[in-house]
Amino acid sequence: MKIKLLTTALLVGAISMASAGKFDQQTTLLQSDQTPNGNSGFSTPNSSVLLNFNTTQGESWDGQDDTDNVFTTCVSGTAITGLEWNNVTIETVGASWLSEPVLQFTDSSGSASAGTILNLTVGVGDDAPGVATYSSGGIIDLTDNNIADITSLVDGNFMIQLFESFDDNADGIDALFTSGTLRVHGTDLQAIPAGPNCLFGALPPVIIPATNNFALFALFLTLMFFGRRFIKQK
Repeated sequence: MKIKLLTTALLVGAISMASAGKFDQQTTLLQSDQTPNGNSGFSTPNSSVLLNFNTTQGESWDGQDDTDNVFTTCVSGTAITGLEWNNVTIETVGASWLSEPVLQFTDSSGSASAGTILNLTVGVGDDAPGVATYSSGGIIDLTDNNIADITSLVDGNFMIQLFESFDDNADGIDALFTSGTLRVHGTDLQAIPAGPNCLFGALPPVIIPATNNFALFALFLTLMFFGRRFIKQK
């Protein structure tokens, strides 16, 4: 009887410790080590690259930087300034929660040093297993969240890591990004074609045209010139 009670107590204690660990998760959509001073670290986006989970599912395995995790390079450029996702569906495995899969963006070193890291948790707040679909409802701008741009190193590449904020299945898949798209906004971004380095379908960049003030001024002068000639002729 004593052995049975002791076993039960240990089991309850183990469950309580695991639950405590799970409830200690981050509760924010975006998390970064970098809070810029003033307006430093903020850029104006001029392009974006689309990552497509409909082409290849994203696998979320173990804790941050575990060797089993997915590390992929699909985007290059100067800086990442915002993110936008549409109909991204997460499917968990076993006891893993929807709030635990994280998409991490860093420079090509994969370093979590200040100024190079951004963690995105699209299922934040959904502390339960299951299947759910998420959309951002527009661009989530880093500036609006007082987060500095994620800047690249000399090679211009960005690393994306998929990991679990709480690992329920050691050396196994905890969750899958089964469908949907994630658009990365930034400056001078380019898509790295799907292959050994990029595991997801990265579509060519959408270029955001910059306002050309000189061209607008020239157009204004042209209209003024022809307008004056038209008035004189009448």
